[in-house]
Amino acid sequence: MVVAVWSAPLATLIAVAVNAATEVEGGWPGPLGWIQAHPWRWAAGLTLLAALTTFVASRWQPGAQDVGDPGEHRAMAPGTPTAAALSGTGVVGRITGDTVDVARTIPEPPLPTSPPPVFNLPGRNPDFTGREDLLREVEAGLDAGPVAVVAVRGMGGIGKTQLALEVAHRGWAAGRYEVAWWVRAESPLTVAEDLAALAPGLGVPVVADQEAVVAGVRAELARRDRWLVVFDNAPDAAAVREWLPSGPGHVLVTSRSLEWRGLAGVALRLAQFTPAESAEFLTRRTGQSNPAVRELAQELGFLPLALAQAAAYMERHDGLSAERYLALLRDRRNAGRLLAQGLDGYPASVATTWLMHFEWLAEHAPAALQLLRFCAFLDPDDINLGLLLSTPAPDGPAGELWRACRSPLDLEQVVGDLLSTALVTRVADDRVRMHRLVGEVTRHQLAASGADRYDSWAVLTVAVLSTAVPDGPSEPAAWPVMLDLAPHLAAATELAPAAAATATALTQLGQYLAGRGEFTAARARLRRALTINEAVHGPDHPETAVALGSLGLVERELGEPAAARAHLRRALAVFEAEYGPDHPQVAITLGNLATVEHELGEPTAARAGLQRALAISEASFGPDHPQAAVILGTLGIVEHELGEQTAAIATLRRALAVNEAVYGPDHPKVAVTLGNLGIVEHELGEQAAIATLRRALSILEAAYGPDHPHAVATRDNLRSIEA
Repeated sequence: MVVAVWSAPLATLIAVAVNAATEVEGGWPGPLGWIQAHPWRWAAGLTLLAALTTFVASRWQPGAQDVGDPGEHRAMAPGTPTAAALSGTGVVGRITGDTVDVARTIPEPPLPTSPPPVFNLPGRNPDFTGREDLLREVEAGLDAGPVAVVAVRGMGGIGKTQLALEVAHRGWAAGRYEVAWWVRAESPLTVAEDLAALAPGLGVPVVADQEAVVAGVRAELARRDRWLVVFDNAPDAAAVREWLPSGPGHVLVTSRSLEWRGLAGVALRLAQFTPAESAEFLTRRTGQSNPAVRELAQELGFLPLALAQAAAYMERHDGLSAERYLALLRDRRNAGRLLAQGLDGYPASVATTWLMHFEWLAEHAPAALQLLRFCAFLDPDDINLGLLLSTPAPDGPAGELWRACRSPLDLEQVVGDLLSTALVTRVADDRVRMHRLVGEVTRHQLAASGADRYDSWAVLTVAVLSTAVPDGPSEPAAWPVMLDLAPHLAAATELAPAAAATATALTQLGQYLAGRGEFTAARARLRRALTINEAVHGPDHPETAVALGSLGLVERELGEPAAARAHLRRALAVFEAEYGPDHPQVAITLGNLATVEHELGEPTAARAGLQRALAISEASFGPDHPQAAVILGTLGIVEHELGEQTAAIATLRRALAVNEAVYGPDHPKVAVTLGNLGIVEHELGEQAAIATLRRALSILEAAYGPDHPHAVATRDNLRSIEA
């Protein structure tokens, strides 16, 4: 092609040069003669020919393309003149050794190039586990464009950032994105800083005005596709709304805030790991696979950050076993410290991750922060705020909380402020659930700020719970409320110091557990209540006597009548000294003591005590009072033991009539009296005994269930009679 283009001009120029060199008057004299005659013409011709030859050689390179050739443009080789040096000139030279290269610049269209990749994602987590369904859901949401905004919501430490990071890295590795950019969305300052840092990669001029740079970045993204911008840890939708780019790209937001309607096309609520994912993660990280690993995962509430923190701690301590870490975590003196441990590869520990919430609540919603602290001493799974916050305002540090909850609407505002942090979740209208580690961290923060603050919140919590306990917690009528309160009483009294309010709450819980037939658990609570009361009030205080009397009843049920008698005698002495010999509390204690004396083979002493108790009760309340019915029921059993069957039947039938009149025909107290009456009827050979015991069993099974000790005993008595 080069020959074809240049051959004709070259022949013409050579002819001109020769003609110039040989044109003479009078014809051709021969070469030597002509040179001698016209030396200047010869020199001029040769010079022109040499210049022409050099020019053509510079354009005619083997394999070179003519500017008119179609085909791929080649990049400029190293050492050639720069585009700036060639611009605006016709011919330039480059000297290499003894050679002069001459080149002509010819305007060419821009080279078709792809934009360079732009990437600042944090490192991929090699231990990312599970979440495959969520990953697919996020990716599907991002594909739903044209400008796809997906928000991943949830509490701190739940794994939002790690999920977003995995989505971004997978998209990048698959070639979906040419721009993958991570923005710290905690504040406007970090958002502006990170978006401005994207400018050089997009070719946006960097100027002193950061706002103009960010505007340029957003405008450039609007012209492009195949980009992903992650806004990590946004406080809420308002915090990022004005920063979001437009155009055919993808935006992924992580946030603790729950409200993203109107901004995010898809808003996913991230939950804890499943038990299987948790065990898999810990096994992968620690190399341990045993029941303790699964138990540890459960103790950590399947929270991804807590699992990672535990694994890092175990690795750092040279393969510490899951059993040992679990033991440390269950010691409430250590749990908060463990959760505050630093964690390599993560921005913060579990404790510091949630600290920002505490700070925000302290500034913007102090009543919600008080609610968080109150809940931290409760059982975390199901907290009935409507019940607990309806109690009278307690003394202590939660005054603002109770003032802020004067109406259902006010309560909802406070609860909503706390829900917005995702530290608690709603179970039902007035019920919330807290992750157990949130409670640990909240208590740790209180303890770190001073033991007095921790103790004041713990005591306040047990006092509120105790106030909410209905009268007679052992009675079935109180059980619907006690079902709500019992888990919280158990949790709060375990965390509270040895204060009077703690002892009262423990006694109430012990009485409820005894009424439900959970005697071993009841004894543990009542023993601690007694210890606290003796330390706080002394051995001769009525509160001490109440704990003694309740403990004696439980010991009787557990087959420890000697211990029961000792505690009941102590209680009786305290009540007689405090209230006098004819007080109703004295009558109740006399009746309970008589029951134990009967079981110890002392029916005569038992009858004397019961007759005294009945006289006190009838004098105080009249012959048809429920307390009289309780005493009559025990007296009938003692009379039966003494062989006074006719008196026993009369006494028991009188007790039955009072109980039915007071409680109705299907109350457990009626059933207990029926059970005793059936035994006496059988001793007297009355056919009514079987029907009486069957009725008693039916009531007890309906009230307590078939496995309650009273139901079991009545069933055994019925079988022995029927046999």
